[in-house]
Amino acid sequence: MIRSLKLTDLPQILLIEEAVHISPWTESTFKTCLHSSCAGWVIELDRKIIAFLVASLHEDECHILNIGVAREHQRQGFGRELMLHALADLTVRRVKVVYLEVRRSNTRALSLYNQLNFKKIGERKAYYPAPEGAEDALIYAKLL
Repeated sequence: MIRSLKLTDLPQILLIEEAVHISPWTESTFKTCLHSSCAGWVIELDRKIIAFLVASLHEDECHILNIGVAREHQRQGFGRELMLHALADLTVRRVKVVYLEVRRSNTRALSLYNQLNFKKIGERKAYYPAPEGAEDALIYAKLL
């Protein structure tokens, strides 16, 4: 079941975040987003959150800020399902363009974004913290 993200979901989301991201967001970062112009969705399976997406909305633009799928549920289509749901919701909200950044090394995410017709529009050098120092981000956009 996909539903809107709530503040009470944060404990479960933080467990996913810390398990799957090299440089995880803090609880404070999530709270700041949820108290501003952000939207979020989760996939719940047997009353347990297995995936989440957080996006910043401003007028007719959206920036996908964070997406995570619990390790034991990766490669099963949940990330794709969540992205498709978010894109449909954003279309209803009259968003015209969606942006996101992705680590250059994140080949699974890159494959998904390409399948969903996101287009690479730029790069940010040394954007993400990495064990070896920093990693470039690839910037993608999709017109809705």
